[in-house]
Amino acid sequence: MKLFGVEGDMYENYPTHDIEFNSTPALDLATAKVTREIIDLRIKYGHDQEELRKQLEKRNDTELQTARDKVRNTHLESTRQYSQTAYRFGDYVMKYCLVPSGETQRKLYDETVRPEDGSDILHRWLQNFHASHDAEYLFQVQLCENLEDQPVEYAGKVWDPEKYPWQTVATVKIPKQESFDFERKTFWEDHMRVDPWHGLKSYQPLGGPNRLRRVVYPASSALRRKMNGRKEMHVTKLDDIPN
Repeated sequence: MKLFGVEGDMYENYPTHDIEFNSTPALDLATAKVTREIIDLRIKYGHDQEELRKQLEKRNDTELQTARDKVRNTHLESTRQYSQTAYRFGDYVMKYCLVPSGETQRKLYDETVRPEDGSDILHRWLQNFHASHDAEYLFQVQLCENLEDQPVEYAGKVWDPEKYPWQTVATVKIPKQESFDFERKTFWEDHMRVDPWHGLKSYQPLGGPNRLRRVVYPASSALRRKMNGRKEMHVTKLDDIPN
């Protein structure tokens, strides 16, 4: 998510704030050390999923490393999205999530991908949904109350929602629209990126994985742009994006 027209003490000198989400509540790349180990395994065994699974099962964090395989393969408009890592929330520390709250979105959770649906089914479901429906989400935060039980440096532990309940602080609404456009898609892939370090200092990314992102994201983006012969563009308003 990229917010425009943001004012305040920023990490970058342009008025946008980026918010990053993932569909699992904990991050498998939980520390810098774990990141190095897991990336090495994926590079070495990525072509052989069975062997990669065997290597992951040798680790003491196998459940965390295979959590992504257990996420229900369902309509993306019905799937909760999480920050995974911790952030400042003014004078507090939080994790955040995006909860589908529209009635149609909640009903879609019962529909899962079938083998006969085709490899582009999630794309088609999204495009069809946005063509006919508004989307609505609750933006919720979970405050850190106990650092021993809610680690910030280690992003592989889920903060227990029974002990530390989610609290709704905003509503996100997306009006019905044609959501897919080739020119806009290409512009996004060639020139834009979302980075949690683009934004207000009062929502500072926290913990080792986020410090790693501060270095890796720009480096990865720069290499991709160099290899593809493209330039990164810092979009500062909606009108900068085609169509």
